[in-house]
Amino acid sequence: MDALRTGIYTIFNTTNDFNTDVSGRLFFGAAPDGMEMPYAIFFYVSDVDEDTFTENMKEVYVQFSLFSGDSSPANILKADKDLTALFKDTIFTVTGWTVVTMRRISGSGPINVPADTEAGTGKYWQFDSDYQITLNKT
Repeated sequence: MDALRTGIYTIFNTTNDFNTDVSGRLFFGAAPDGMEMPYAIFFYVSDVDEDTFTENMKEVYVQFSLFSGDSSPANILKADKDLTALFKDTIFTVTGWTVVTMRRISGSGPINVPADTEAGTGKYWQFDSDYQITLNKT
């Protein structure tokens, strides 16, 4: 759903702590190969139409995955906290839709992933947060 992706980027590109935490790097689906950490990606886990007799609604589950090459999980934990603050009780524009709710439904991490990184540390931190967004067709 392109309109939702645009709405998320619009909020992300305002002055906010989450944008600073990930050095302005938020990608849809996947980060480019060789991307320097920190960064975040988001993608749609599911996108379900919820048509009723009077409303045309859509329920979208979005996962944000945060990545950090730091030796400590402190910065990725701060980034997740700032991500939550950025979207909590935020009304934002999704062309053709009204955002009814956006709520965090789960978070997992931080996980210290034992994999090769460009920094040569052999590890990176990952934190995943899932959100449920309910949209009403305008």
